[in-house]
Amino acid sequence: MRTVVSRGVVAASVVAVLALTAACSGGDGGDGDGRDGGSSPTAQAKPKGPDGPGGPDGQGGPGGSDRSDRSDGGGAAKLAAVALTRDDLVEAGLKGHHVSPRKPTAQDTAMAKAPASPAACAPLVDLLAPVTPPGAKARVGRVVAPKDVYSSSTAVELYAYDTPGAAARALKDLRAAAKSKRCATFHKGDWRHSGVTARPAPDKGDEAVSYRLGRRTGPYVKRLSVTVVRQGSTLASFSAENVYDPESVVREDKSRDSGDRSPSVADKADTEPKVPAAVIDAQLAALR
Repeated sequence: MRTVVSRGVVAASVVAVLALTAACSGGDGGDGDGRDGGSSPTAQAKPKGPDGPGGPDGQGGPGGSDRSDRSDGGGAAKLAAVALTRDDLVEAGLKGHHVSPRKPTAQDTAMAKAPASPAACAPLVDLLAPVTPPGAKARVGRVVAPKDVYSSSTAVELYAYDTPGAAARALKDLRAAAKSKRCATFHKGDWRHSGVTARPAPDKGDEAVSYRLGRRTGPYVKRLSVTVVRQGSTLASFSAENVYDPESVVREDKSRDSGDRSPSVADKADTEPKVPAAVIDAQLAALR
């Protein structure tokens, strides 16, 4: 979810949460997103072992927190049973948010089928998309949106694998791609992704990977911050995004150089989208 303002950045953070339950079945297909941006240091949470612990809509709007799933397949139903709800956020101390299903668009489905070049970079977009990635058996997605429409939102995806080992291998491939110089800039279908950098990952779940990436969307730059946490045989993906206009930043810088001291309305290139820790904690608590 994102909004772009004429002279600045409209932060539209999307946190994709991927949460999987052990021994699930059913499915979609993989997908991705991207960003054009800068670089950052790399550090990843260490795995605690691939054999660690391992429905419905779950919409948490004004009506409450229904955890029943209308998705096809037993795997999707099991994921929906532990998918994030508004009540989970309230218990985690994050109030004033709506939780709604995240549905794939036609573009999401098409991009999921598109090849990546280099191929090893595909997990960078597959593991934040609202489509079941290769190797997973099912997925369920949520969007966490503040009631304040001017605030950022977070996308959460849960991906279910057959075993903790299968989920650990998927995360290992993601970690390698985030650190690879070959994936600093890559293509997924017609989209060119750039600015890929590994980021310090939180010490959560059995292991975790964090990274950022971006891509051009017309005159704007879409930037994403992503954290993927493995808990048993489930990958929980959280992604936040914002969109900014680099040309407006340049114009403001030139204006300031000429003596203009009016307040800035343009976001700077180093303003990264943030994935709220409370959203991650709430989803992981629901997985336990």
